[in-house]
Amino acid sequence: MKAISRTSLIAAGLLLLTACASDPRPQHDFIRVMERFGGTLPCSDCQGIHTDLILKRNASTGAPAGFYLHEVRIDAPGGERVNSVWGQWSQYDRDGNLQSELYVLQPEVGKLRRYQASADGKLQPLDDRGNPINSAEGTPVVLKRLASEVATL
Repeated sequence: MKAISRTSLIAAGLLLLTACASDPRPQHDFIRVMERFGGTLPCSDCQGIHTDLILKRNASTGAPAGFYLHEVRIDAPGGERVNSVWGQWSQYDRDGNLQSELYVLQPEVGKLRRYQASADGKLQPLDDRGNPINSAEGTPVVLKRLASEVATL
């Protein structure tokens, strides 16, 4: 009788332990709800334009949700000039290439701005014709990712 109750007790304990076991960790999808980029862009009448760009996304869907762009013209004639714009932005696959996305910024005031996103997390500004902007030396100019905030779905 003792052997049966001991076996029953061990079996019940094992069942209890297996009932408490959990499934492997669930996969989480992450959304960058805020991305910040910075760098110095070329300027025809100054030493450069220090650029700080913040892109926001909807935390639930990942859809573009707004941007803020702050620019400082370094050593511009008459002193440093500051320009800040904000508005909405859109994201597109460029020519069906998933490694090259196009970000289009539509400020509330001013003209469209276009950036080509690369797989390594950099943004290259594009001119009005969609061509990459290069430095006076001919090297590509990029804004580097400075910070990101992520949310899980």
